[in-house]
Amino acid sequence: MVLRPRRLVTLLVDRLAKRPVTVLTGARQTGKTTLVRDLLPAASGPAGIYFSLDDPEERLRLAADPVRRLDHGARLVILDEVQKQPGLLDAVKLLADRGEGRRFLLLGSAQILLLQQVRETLAGRAALLELWPLALVERVEGDKAPPSGLDRIWQEGEPAVRRMAEAPPSADEARIWRGRAEDHFVWGGYPALEPMRPEDRRAWLRDFRRTYLERDLSDLGRVADLDQFALAQNLLAARTAGLFSYSEVARELGVAVNTVKRYVRFLEISYQVFLLRPLLPTVTARLVKSPKLYWTDPALARLLAEQAGADNGAMFETAIVDELLRWSSWQPAPPSLHFFRTHAGREVDAVLHVGDRLLAIEVKAGRRAHRTDARPLTEVLGTINLRGLARNAWRLGLVVTRGREVEALAPGVWAVPDWRLFGPAV
Repeated sequence: MVLRPRRLVTLLVDRLAKRPVTVLTGARQTGKTTLVRDLLPAASGPAGIYFSLDDPEERLRLAADPVRRLDHGARLVILDEVQKQPGLLDAVKLLADRGEGRRFLLLGSAQILLLQQVRETLAGRAALLELWPLALVERVEGDKAPPSGLDRIWQEGEPAVRRMAEAPPSADEARIWRGRAEDHFVWGGYPALEPMRPEDRRAWLRDFRRTYLERDLSDLGRVADLDQFALAQNLLAARTAGLFSYSEVARELGVAVNTVKRYVRFLEISYQVFLLRPLLPTVTARLVKSPKLYWTDPALARLLAEQAGADNGAMFETAIVDELLRWSSWQPAPPSLHFFRTHAGREVDAVLHVGDRLLAIEVKAGRRAHRTDARPLTEVLGTINLRGLARNAWRLGLVVTRGREVEALAPGVWAVPDWRLFGPAV
């Protein structure tokens, strides 16, 4: 399997240099072990002593004398699947408090057990990072993933978009990245899928789901009826990119609302779904307050919802929001990410904002954007008022399509193809 550079590595190296304990979590098969064992040393990260707590014999050895076995002075100690032996965190806390350059990197898949223990024993000591499946810009070879179009836009605002329009890539580069984007937004970002044929990819995804039901749920807590939980996954995948109602899903499943809340929480903390919260600025319009639910990988969403093709609007929106989620995870100061929707139906799919900038994004699965697509963005950019947003902050709107051209739609609003936004800034 070809090793792909991960944008999170730079942030991980920085956190390891500054904090005694760093916690890296994520779904199974996203590449956490590969990142720390192969990519981290290649990025001039610290040399480490690696312990896998998947190994029962390793767990026994560490349990016999955890402080002595984990004390390697200034060398980085890596504990993989640490939620399988949470008692080790007391020894990590003791050694971290001794200082003298001791550093620990804790890896885990099941967020609930890991972060619960982190909060109890490592409060104030641990930096928390998340590794998602591959982003489109990471589908390159070499030591580093290049900056993406979104990176340039986030740093520079509208001038970066204008340069993208004025300097398109070569025909060969465009063909390559359009093809990669089509494949990526259909099949998602789990690294193991890259070399597989479509039929093998579908089999791998089915096995991944079964493994999740059998292993992650046993880590997270008891589910009385696995068949019912599996059905809930299908219903939720069919609702990806839509406003989410616990009571509606509960009625369809024939269960209590609290049961659905528990199911969604299990899916959230194991990185299968993501609830995007609405933006609630200081405006007079009546705003929707329900979250939107997104599956965190478009291929799994398609499998569970039995959908196919890249032109499905909800699935394409899911893929774009997933890319924003991945991009945010490696930002040193990640922006807030919300959606905006009024009860009258005016909606913007994603709004990223920090003190000096605001980026509003509308997603269209078609090949071309139209000037009418700019209207909700123009309205939101012109009227929205957010706490913490500077008066001189730049405001920019993007309509993300499956097309080829970067083009102006309205003042401050541009159409940008998915592969130009999330692929390398060529």
